[in-house]
Amino acid sequence: MLQHLIPAAVVYMIVGMNDYQPQWQPLMKALATVFILAAPYVNQYVLVPRLLLRFRYYAYAVLVLALIALLFGVTVWTEPLLAPMLKAGKFFTPCDVQDILAFFVMMLSLVAASTAIPLFWQWVQASYQRTATLETELESLKKQLSPHFLFNTLNNLDTLIYADQHRASAVVHSLSRLLRYQLYLSGSDKVCLRQELDFMKDFLYLEQLRHDVLEVRITVDDGAQDILLHPFLLMPFVENAVKHNDYNGDAYIHLHVAVDAGKLHFICVNPVSRYTAADGGAGLKNVCRRLSLLYPGEHTLRTENNDGVYTVALTFNI
Repeated sequence: MLQHLIPAAVVYMIVGMNDYQPQWQPLMKALATVFILAAPYVNQYVLVPRLLLRFRYYAYAVLVLALIALLFGVTVWTEPLLAPMLKAGKFFTPCDVQDILAFFVMMLSLVAASTAIPLFWQWVQASYQRTATLETELESLKKQLSPHFLFNTLNNLDTLIYADQHRASAVVHSLSRLLRYQLYLSGSDKVCLRQELDFMKDFLYLEQLRHDVLEVRITVDDGAQDILLHPFLLMPFVENAVKHNDYNGDAYIHLHVAVDAGKLHFICVNPVSRYTAADGGAGLKNVCRRLSLLYPGEHTLRTENNDGVYTVALTFNI
């Protein structure tokens, strides 16, 4: 209610009716307020939602001009009725082309202002919904990037409990750190690269239980471990390297992380079996989608399969 009373009160105070007799001035100010606000309100609550927002532009333009023409006709038609209320010596002058143009320009300005309000609110609501949708999608993508090897690890642990209790204890600690990271840190907006690397190391350690021929090497430049990045952003590449490695030959995963000129450079190299297509499946598709949402136009991702050696090179702003 207040949002309607304030514009009406402002227009009522601004409108001058000094040409009318004192006893008629309050009434004429009230009528003038209703008259001036008629076009903006009809436009904002009728024409915009029913025509403009439904992309019926021609119908909207025609009805806006028709509305303004109708109001101008009301102005001309009521002048003889209002003439007796004028002060002595005051009278209405005949309208010319300049008066008509001035009336249409004034009304079109009011209509344009009233059009901006619903369009602005629609933009705000659309932006909020788009942000909420992206956050939901990012959360979904992030969860899809979580490790999928829990049952295999538990099976290996069951065997180690009887064969090597010391190693079984190390596996339990690694698995607990993985689950702690997934449960408590994955919900954070950003984490330290050191935490992400620790997660990778635990993950690869547990994978080496299944693939004892797998050799892992991780190199990180000085100063890079304290930078912040989104959780599980690099893990899909590591998962892909484990999944498509050449375990019948020289199985290895080499990871390198560097920071230079405000950019993080991540490289993952691993051999692939000639019978395996290292396209990464849904994991790499998800991380590509996630990168496009988090770093639009601020990242480069290059993958290459060169004679059985698969290389991923990712660079993004930090």
